[in-house]
Amino acid sequence: MDFVKEWISSILIAAFIINLIDILLPSGSLRSYVNLVLNFIFIFIVISPVINNFAKDMSIEDKLLKEFNEFQYKYSQKLMNFDNHIDKEKIKENYNNYLKESINLKLEQYGYKLQDIEIEGNEVKNLVIKELKTNKNSNNQSKGKIEFKESQNCREVFNEKVHQEKFVKNKLNEMFKISIEKIKIN
Repeated sequence: MDFVKEWISSILIAAFIINLIDILLPSGSLRSYVNLVLNFIFIFIVISPVINNFAKDMSIEDKLLKEFNEFQYKYSQKLMNFDNHIDKEKIKENYNNYLKESINLKLEQYGYKLQDIEIEGNEVKNLVIKELKTNKNSNNQSKGKIEFKESQNCREVFNEKVHQEKFVKNKLNEMFKISIEKIKIN
């Protein structure tokens, strides 16, 4: 909400300054060029916050998922502290199930699957994921012997796999606040 207030106030201030400059400018051939430049500046002021919002590292879907996870976490914390007739174990179980589903959904995007998760309270103590095996077999491919340069290809595949694993761990850390050390990939 603060973002919108700041954005609207910057638009109003810019409009005021542009109108003030327009009033103070003498009429002449230069006035149309100055108006053109001022209009471009005004358009930039209006559009730049929107572009900056979309240009960050995370996609909108990831931002929404992250915000929802934070809200769910805070909500779960408040309910855990609430000592009325609410069944705490049911709330904890629902939160754990939601967390598992969210993690699994995110992992499937990167070709991984949740194998095991250990949750204590609202904190993930241990997370084990495994890579999904995809068997891509085309009828157009010959079934002959496949030759490859073992040392070079193995290093490239290993480096790519290590890079992918680091990327997945960082995404899980960023989205669900799970420590990278607690994530194991099989």
